[in-house]
Amino acid sequence: MPTGTDISTGMTTTETETSPDRRFVGTPPKNVFIVNDAFDAGIALNWVETNVVHSEGRILLYGYRIDVFTSIQAFMTIGVPGSRIDLVLPPLGCEVGAFNDPDITKAIMSALTSADVTVYSDYVLAQWNDGVNLEEVTTVSFTSAHKPISLECQAFFGFYKKQVDYDAFKAINDACLVFDGRLVLDANFHTNDVSIRGAGPLTKFQRIYHSDQWSHANFNCKEVGIQLANALLTLFDPTLEPESPPPRDLLKLIPMYRSPKICGCFLPGEYHYLFVGKPKLNTPLEALRTQSDFGVEMVTGSIYGDPGYFRLHLNQYKSVEDITCLSKKPFPTSNLVCLYNMHERFLNNLIYRFKVNLISDFYKFFQDKGLMAVYHDRYPDFREEVRELLVTRPEPNRESLEEKIRQMFEEDITHRRVCRQLNESQLQYLKEEFVQSGAKRAIETRLLSFLSYNTYHLPMYAKPGMV
Repeated sequence: MPTGTDISTGMTTTETETSPDRRFVGTPPKNVFIVNDAFDAGIALNWVETNVVHSEGRILLYGYRIDVFTSIQAFMTIGVPGSRIDLVLPPLGCEVGAFNDPDITKAIMSALTSADVTVYSDYVLAQWNDGVNLEEVTTVSFTSAHKPISLECQAFFGFYKKQVDYDAFKAINDACLVFDGRLVLDANFHTNDVSIRGAGPLTKFQRIYHSDQWSHANFNCKEVGIQLANALLTLFDPTLEPESPPPRDLLKLIPMYRSPKICGCFLPGEYHYLFVGKPKLNTPLEALRTQSDFGVEMVTGSIYGDPGYFRLHLNQYKSVEDITCLSKKPFPTSNLVCLYNMHERFLNNLIYRFKVNLISDFYKFFQDKGLMAVYHDRYPDFREEVRELLVTRPEPNRESLEEKIRQMFEEDITHRRVCRQLNESQLQYLKEEFVQSGAKRAIETRLLSFLSYNTYHLPMYAKPGMV
């Protein structure tokens, strides 16, 4: 919402007393658009096609979310030239920006400049039409740390911080539900009324969990929805036992979801963008790189070259944690998402191949036929079967491999030895046990069965009987 600052007084952003985060409770002007979903986007796009494309009016966008950049590309795609688009970026403050990658941010800003889009940085929305006649916005004023500006526009798009809609807040409050900046939930989706559940970015966890920075917005929305659906299933399925009263959460721990956060879009400069990452707090990439347990970062390609930029981040356990792609050529998004949480040994010794310069292009490497099996929808089930073989005791009185590894680490802790990895003698012992216990033979048999059963989709792999 505009702060209401009169720019004719020469006030700067720091001198403004009103917070730019306050809610707008009136009726917004008819050419001000707040896009929250595909329906809102369709209405806005149709309005722009009807009223702006064939006129000389300008479009003004305000905010720093990734929606700003995808909207600019959409407007240019339907025929609005970049010279008639203005982008105003508010101060980031503690936020990490749309991409959290300086290289990608630089590339997109360069693409906007090439498209003649005018960009204003570190400005705060002050007034529409100087505070009068708010039926339709024609001018928008902004304050900054130095000189204010006033811009003309035929359509205004707001992509500032997401806040709770006033009508939603009033409905929650009138229902006597606890609201603390967001709708308050426990770890089992319950509000203070046990008959009402909640989920999504509108919600937050109770303060007793001491995790104010974490909410459902930090996790994969599809996974959160699945867990909520499972919790509600007992209320509607007559074949299931009735739900018992909410269990008492003695540990007061928030639930942890495993699926990655995924963002894919089409950006200015005709860039295809994909980010797949572990659910985590919004921390600048530069700060993450300084942490001792950051892991390994590998990059191929170039922002401006062919085939494009590909950044892969493996955690301290050598499993894929973040995938960032930016390319002017389309790439198999669904396949790359499958790489998340995959150990590098499943990917043909990825780290070693990269270190000896056998990989110069991750796009090409991950399209190799030898990796097609990891993209199969049954591959996660196969990995679970392999894990079961390693955690199951071969005989009642014989420890499993997992138990032996756990025992080795516990002995090191007992003797106060710092041990992040096993030594050579321990590794050799485990290799011998792996063979002697029959686990190696069992895994090979399962692998051949997996390839034989799915040979229709994986014809590139050899199997018994072919030679």
